[in-house]
Amino acid sequence: MKYLLLLYISIALYSCDSPEPPNFELSATSKALEHYKQGWVQIMDEGHYAKAEASYQKALAYDPDFLIGKSVLARLTLDLKERLAMYKEIQAQKHKTDGDERLVLDVYTALVNYTNLRDQKSSDADLALQKALVIAENNLRKIVHKYPDEIYLKAEYIEILNSLYGAKQALDSLDVLTTAAQKDNPFLLGFSASRHAELKVFDIAIQQANRLKIVVNDSAVPKTYAILADVYFQMGNLKLAKSNADSANKLDGKNLDASRLKRKIEKAIKEQRQPISSGIK
Repeated sequence: MKYLLLLYISIALYSCDSPEPPNFELSATSKALEHYKQGWVQIMDEGHYAKAEASYQKALAYDPDFLIGKSVLARLTLDLKERLAMYKEIQAQKHKTDGDERLVLDVYTALVNYTNLRDQKSSDADLALQKALVIAENNLRKIVHKYPDEIYLKAEYIEILNSLYGAKQALDSLDVLTTAAQKDNPFLLGFSASRHAELKVFDIAIQQANRLKIVVNDSAVPKTYAILADVYFQMGNLKLAKSNADSANKLDGKNLDASRLKRKIEKAIKEQRQPISSGIK
């Protein structure tokens, strides 16, 4: 019922004539925001995790007090010690941030806290994840409806819905919450392709993965290879999955999606090659 209510509200919002939607304003210098926005394109649309990390570091170099920028970098870094330090700094300063910016900051810091607990192998990690997902759903829903042009916040919201309710409901929300132009966003195209593959709707999954290649139109972008690897892996075509995962990892060794998928593919290939015991002793 809660999910259906979300859809009805979304449909009503998009069907009514309304003035130009407001922009989501962040408290940071113009140069910091420039690199911050570039980082989102790099990580979400291109899958360039290493380049995105460098962009967020540049953003903080221009504005060390840019807390949302710091929280995004904390989500991205693989260095637990660095992440713990950034989380502590954000917690000490978050009272300086309010309004819609604080809603987003609370989402990101909750996710950072979960990652820290997970990497420390804490027994509280699972509970922290569930709390983070609830905060993210509640806060990002408000942001998405108020700022419908904020494509990356919208993409994160749809990811949260997928984590909470599964692929079908996430795809339903993607269809309702995005315009025709936004559906061609590289991240959302890739997300949709992977979710359709998860639902075993492979014809649409391949179609969208190929559409992603056309939209990106750059063989040096890891994103397209990572999505094709995921789709082929879910189809059971381990040869093509491995080839594309290798390409994605070669282009960016810090791409977490590609590196995790590469390990899963290699494990599946290894298991496939192992002889099956006859059970005769």
